[in-house]
Amino acid sequence: MTTGMNSSLPPDGGFATTGTVMRTLKSCVLLSIFFILTACGNKGPVRPLEVPLPGSVSAAELRQQGDALLLGWQLPTRNLDGSPLQQPPVVDIYRMTFDPENDCPECFDRSTLLASINPQLPKPALQVGPRYLLYDLQVQAGIGYQYKLVTRNLEGQLGKPVILRQTCRQAVPAPQQFRVTPQDRSALLQWQPPSLPDGDTLLGYQLYRRLDGGSSFYPINPQPLQQLSFEDFSLNNGSRYYYRVRALVKRGTQQLEGLATPELNVIPKAGI
Repeated sequence: MTTGMNSSLPPDGGFATTGTVMRTLKSCVLLSIFFILTACGNKGPVRPLEVPLPGSVSAAELRQQGDALLLGWQLPTRNLDGSPLQQPPVVDIYRMTFDPENDCPECFDRSTLLASINPQLPKPALQVGPRYLLYDLQVQAGIGYQYKLVTRNLEGQLGKPVILRQTCRQAVPAPQQFRVTPQDRSALLQWQPPSLPDGDTLLGYQLYRRLDGGSSFYPINPQPLQQLSFEDFSLNNGSRYYYRVRALVKRGTQQLEGLATPELNVIPKAGI
C-alpha cells in the first residue's frame, strides 16, 4: 500500500541520482578548463625590462657673451646607477625668466621647452670636442634667465635636471683697433683695450677663429690673454682664416664676455 506522500514525489524521490551528480561534476570541470584556457589566451601587455635612468649632464656652464647667453655642457657617460650608457641621451633645455630684484628660486617652475638637442644632430647647438654649446639670442638686459637641462633616453626616462641661472647685463664693449697681419704659416692679431664702464674689471681677452667656408667661430686660446697681441701658428699658407676678439670682464659677481670685434680675414703666405 502506497501513501499519498510517496505518490507525489518525483521518480528520484526529490534527491539527485548518481548520474545527475556525475553530469554536474563534468560540467564544472569543463567550465574550469574553459576559464583557464580563456585566461591564458588573454595575457596583459608584456612589461618591458627595467631600464636605468640616464645620468645628468656634466661641466654645465652659463655665461654671457656679448648680448647673448651661452650654455655649455657635456653628455654623461654613465647611467644614474653607474652602469654604462648604451646610447647618448637627448638633452631637453627648458627656460624661464625671473625678476632679479624679486628672485624666488623655490617658486613655481614656469619653464617652457627652448630646445631638444640630439647629440647625433646637435643643431641648433654646436659641438666643440666633447662639449655642446647653445646660444640664446632672445635675451634682454636686466632680466634673469633660468635654464634647466634634462637628459632623456630612448625609453623617455628622464635624468636629474641641472639648473643654471644668470641675469643678463648690458653688453661689454668690443676691443678697439683690431687688425690682422698675414705671415708665413701664421697670423699676427693685434688690438687695443675697450672703453669699459665704471666698475668693470678687465680679466683678459678671448680670441676666436673660423675656417673659410665654416659657419662657427671657435676659441683658440684656453686661458684669457693678458697681452694686446697674439700670433696664431701652424696655419696653412694659401688658406683663408677669419678672426674675432672679445674682452672678458668681471662686473659685480658675474664674469661677462663682451661684444666681438668686426670679423677680419687673412691668408698666410710664404716668404712674408
